[in-house]
Amino acid sequence: MLISEMIGVEVEDLHDEYAAALEVFVGTLAAGGHALPPPELAPLEDLMAALEASVQRARQTQNAT
Repeated sequence: MLISEMIGVEVEDLHDEYAAALEVFVGTLAAGGHALPPPELAPLEDLMAALEASVQRARQTQNAT
């Protein structure tokens, strides 16, 4: 009641998708099933290199005017 009054959200409308997926996963393993391997992650972007490139582009744009 306090949550719905303070933020206008009904608790019954909230869904915990992580808990539901975890429950399915544990149930699958308990029934003798196998876990799927995690999906391959995309290679990480070098944030410092991206920042440096962005600064270079901004400087070139600024120098062109």
